[in-house]
Parts: sequence; C-alpha cells; structure tokens
Amino acid sequence: MSSRTWRAAAGLAGLAGLAGLAGLALTVLPGNGPALAAPAAADAPIQAGADLVFLSADPWYPSGPLLVRVRNQGATATKGFFRLGLPEGVEPAGADCRPARGGGRNWDCGGNEIPAGGERSYRVTLTATAAEPAFGTSAYGTVVGRTSDGVAGRTNDFRINWPDKLPLRLRATAGPVADGRVEVRMRVTNAGTFTLGNYGLSVFTPAGVRVLAPGCSDSGRLDGIGCEIIRRGTVAAGAADEFTVRLAVSGMDREVRFQLAPAGRYTNPDSGQTLTFDAPAAGPTPGGGASAGGGTPTGSPATADPAGQLPRTGAGTTTYALVGVGLTAVGGTLLLVRRRPGRR
Repeated sequence: MSSRTWRAAAGLAGLAGLAGLAGLALTVLPGNGPALAAPAAADAPIQAGADLVFLSADPWYPSGPLLVRVRNQGATATKGFFRLGLPEGVEPAGADCRPARGGGRNWDCGGNEIPAGGERSYRVTLTATAAEPAFGTSAYGTVVGRTSDGVAGRTNDFRINWPDKLPLRLRATAGPVADGRVEVRMRVTNAGTFTLGNYGLSVFTPAGVRVLAPGCSDSGRLDGIGCEIIRRGTVAAGAADEFTVRLAVSGMDREVRFQLAPAGRYTNPDSGQTLTFDAPAAGPTPGGGASAGGGTPTGSPATADPAGQLPRTGAGTTTYALVGVGLTAVGGTLLLVRRRPGRR
C-alpha cells in the first residue's frame, strides 16, 4: 500500500471514529434519547389496582365499596398516591380523595407512606348520582399509582355494575274503612333468582287521602301527588316482605295507586295495584273524630284479581225497601182485624 493510500485509509477511519463518538454522545445527552427519561409505567415505584364494584342499597342512588391496593415496588419507603378516574354519574367518598388538577372526572387519593416492597389498601365508596337510576348496566373506571412528585404507574381498569333487573310482585289487600281509617296489607314477593337489597313503594294519594304509617317521605319525585315508603333490608329470592300501610280516608271513590319503585327495575307487570276506597259522607275528615256509619273499600287491582275486591256490608237500599213493604202489609192486616168486629 502506498503512503498516499494509507493516509487516505487512516483519514476515513478517523472520520468513522468521530462519527461513532458523536452518535454515542447523542445517546447519552439528556433530552435526546430514552436513557434519562422517566421510568416506564410498569417500572414506576408506585402501582395501584382495584376490584370489581357492585352498586346496591339506596334504590335511587345505589352505592358500593371500591377496594384499591397501592403497592410500593421501589427500594425505599415513600408516600403512595393513586389517581381515580370515574364515569359520568358516579362520585367518590373516602380515602382522602380530592378533585385532581386540570378538572375532568379524576380524583387524587391516598398519600400514606408505604415501606419498600409493602402494600396499603384503601376503601372508596362510589355512589351513583344520576337523577334517573340505571339497572342492568355497567361502566368502567381507572386507577393509577403515583408518587408524590407525579411519577405514574400503569393505568388499570375496573368495572362498576349497577343493580340488575328482576321480577318483584306486589299484592295489596284492604280492610274496611272504619272511623275514616283503613289498613292495607302489602305482600311484596321477590320472584327473581338473587337477593334484593332495599326497594321503594310509591303511594299516589288523591285529595281526601293521606298516609298515616309507616313513615312516608315527599322526595319530590311524585310531583306532590303522593309520597314514598323506603323498605330497608333484603328480600331473598322466593321470599316475601309483608307490612301494613295505614291510610286516612274521607269522601267517596278515592283511588289510591301503590307502585313498587323504582319502576324501571322490575320486569313484571304486577308491580303496581290500584284500590278504590269509600268513606261515609258523615264520617270524619282525615285526622280523627267519630264516624256516624261504616264504609268498606272496593279493590281494583292492576292484576284484575277478584280477591282484591271486598263486598259491601250492612243493610242496603233494597233491604230497607223490603222491610218497608213488610211493615205496610202488617199494618194493613191489623187494620182489617180491628174493623172486622164492627160488622154485626
């Protein structure tokens, strides 16, 4: 190889070396490559996960617990936070949650110190806040572990389940109206395959009728034409819940509608029933007083069950008419007997 050729080759090698060094420098300079970037989400020190949520209890605003587990997979103890993302119509409570900066449907929660390799659980109560309750549906939320300086872990989804629909049957049986009051026996049967937790009974009352017991609240959902009785507790599949509703009634032909609520949850038509009550005209107004007569209700249930209708009792117009005819005949006979001795 000539000296000229050797020098050219050496020059090319030098240029190649400089180019390699320049490339190496580009890979390690901050901002020009991944070497000094934030750790990947899977490698972030704080990770969070959540379980499935079942909403229940309050018929209109069901709620349920969300269990969030925050894990510190770093080498030192640190405070562990988590960011909670929720769908529209769901709000959180507990775990020191506060709206996240930037708005949206996000909340920052937690903040307790977690030892290296340790884990801490948080309980958040989620409540459905929509004006119209939903049934048989679901939505998804998100949870992300975060450090105090904002390094975020993986985003994990969790599902929120609203209460399922089921058949719930109502049977209302009324007693007689006495002293302006009447008792209606309610039998509510869970015809579904799972336990029902809490339900409502809407009582639609016309003028002249009011609910005496049990407690009936005016939630505003009935537009002032009735009130709601909330039945708290559970009704197992195939079981029945029985209770008595006491009404004060004045006047005639008072129709009262009883409807299981929220109506959109029930899949059967016999979840409501209408009864008609007649109180004597001389009877008391709702609230008390002695009655001059008796009254009995006639039922008109939505299921057209004749057992919901009670016959009238006591003497009717026809009875009094027959008695009058009998007395007239007796009087005529006595008159003839009295006059007969005078004919001699």
